[in-house]
Amino acid sequence: MKQKVFIWIGIFLWISAGINIVNAESINLLEEGELYVAFLNLPDGEATLIKTSNDRNYLINTGSNESEEKLLFQLKELEIKQLDGLILTGQTNDYCGNAHRLIERYHINKTYYSSDLSSTCKEQLTSTSRVQWKSGEVISLDEHLTVQVLAVGPKGDMSLGISYGENSIMYLSISDVENEKEILDTGFKSNILKIGNYAKGKSPSLSFLEKIDPHMSIVFNSKGYTPNEGLIERLNESWVDVYYLKQAGTTIIRMDLHEYEILS
Repeated sequence: MKQKVFIWIGIFLWISAGINIVNAESINLLEEGELYVAFLNLPDGEATLIKTSNDRNYLINTGSNESEEKLLFQLKELEIKQLDGLILTGQTNDYCGNAHRLIERYHINKTYYSSDLSSTCKEQLTSTSRVQWKSGEVISLDEHLTVQVLAVGPKGDMSLGISYGENSIMYLSISDVENEKEILDTGFKSNILKIGNYAKGKSPSLSFLEKIDPHMSIVFNSKGYTPNEGLIERLNESWVDVYYLKQAGTTIIRMDLHEYEILS
């Protein structure tokens, strides 16, 4: 099984850390009823861009302040002029470290979070309206695009179910197997699984993967850490394609209401 992991790594070693693997102009030419989701490769932390054909743009997390230059460069390459909302699924520097800069630059009017704001994130959000999401809420962000709050942790970590037509993304923030039941109880199923906490922990477990049955998974980069090798092997054994962004580079998925296509 290790051989399979190494083969996968080899395939993607040639891919650059930026987004020039796909022509940015072709990405932005969305047909009516399409959107794209860009999982941005950063030196440290998470950031995911959702862009709809109605020109609505949402960013999930901002990466740490060490990732500021790389984040701004990629948003520029993707021709993002404004952001309609910022969603924070964690409340440490690697999730909100660039929030203040983005709020000013992209005129973000609303920031969404859960639980009580940490002091780290609160000082980043002084010039935006703050909206607190609670577990079980379902929020409509655009036509056919909804976000369900699957679980909320005491420290502000928030797992989301993002749905667009028949496509879905489970955006996990948990890394402990003990917390999986709450998410499974929602009944949310997913094509795409964003692994929580940079795949440092033991979740998702085998039983969780069998119930959710995802096709692909995304693992962001945390500076100074590597993913849990046992977890990566478990994903491969479950026939879940692993996109470790440090090696795969920024990964962009285009969706219509029925299917999705991996552009990079």
